[in-house]
Amino acid sequence: MRELPVLPVDDADEEARSKAIRVGVNEPLMFYGVLLCCAALWLWVAQPVFPDDGLQVKGWVSAAIQGGYVGLSWAGMWLWMWLVLSNPQRLSREVPGYGARFFKQVVVWVVGAFSEEFWRVLCITALIGSGYSATFSVITAAVAFGVAFLEEGSERAILAALEGSVFGLLFVWQRSFFAAFAAHLAVQAVYLWGVGQFSTEKLRKPWMRGIRCPVCNAQLSRLQVKIRDPFDCPSCHEQVSVSDSYRRAMRWVGLSAYLILGPLTMVLLEHQISDTLAVLLVWPVAFGAGTSGLLLYQRVFPPQLQFGSPTFITLNLEDHRPGASDKTHRSG
Repeated sequence: MRELPVLPVDDADEEARSKAIRVGVNEPLMFYGVLLCCAALWLWVAQPVFPDDGLQVKGWVSAAIQGGYVGLSWAGMWLWMWLVLSNPQRLSREVPGYGARFFKQVVVWVVGAFSEEFWRVLCITALIGSGYSATFSVITAAVAFGVAFLEEGSERAILAALEGSVFGLLFVWQRSFFAAFAAHLAVQAVYLWGVGQFSTEKLRKPWMRGIRCPVCNAQLSRLQVKIRDPFDCPSCHEQVSVSDSYRRAMRWVGLSAYLILGPLTMVLLEHQISDTLAVLLVWPVAFGAGTSGLLLYQRVFPPQLQFGSPTFITLNLEDHRPGASDKTHRSG
């Protein structure tokens, strides 16, 4: 597990990186398969009794849409907490399929979400069927999920438990496996394609090529790019920056997204929870969904990098020489 690709990306050599990418595909798939087999074996041996209203198939499309939206919101809030409230170099996160080819990423993405949410829904439903409350069942499953990440530190374990609580509450709220499944897919999509990257081999589509350094043509992940300020390319160490036109476009896209997501969140929460709680949640949910949406937007339309600093910085106005202006004045 130590060799799995993690966020943030380290500067490992190409051979070590390729090995980590292979491990990041094969090991999670093996774990997901074992998890599904164990869950099926437990169902066959224990033969648990589930409540009649434990699972609902009717309305699965609505549940999946609402779950996917909440998943996008949680992914955005997690990234904000990770980058702002903690030390990104200390708090790392394994991303199964990170850096692999697109097809392999999709397989890991779908199988991982299905197996983990199948386990979570099975645990919560079995506990509720045994007479425990929904709150106790969700907390128990979330704690078990967080314990698995203790080796990565207490902060990562707490965030994993919070993530398990979000997925569990979605299932209890909608009584649908598809709500938790769609939320898990949305979260992993943001990590894989919003801030992650694809394999550098045989990438023909522009949205798959991602972000390229204009000097050395190295592929950069979104976390290595600064939208507002110039930065050094981690490969060639030359100073590059995002083009002025792209930064202007991002400002307009971000403003439009948040103006639309606010009312959309109110519609999503209407008649689902109390009015007071809906007012308290509308901004955090819209903020998280907007953050994830902007990251995915930058995957479809990657930032355009240019050599050097932005135009308004390269004017070099700080090196003003008083004598030069006086001389120019006199000559004029």
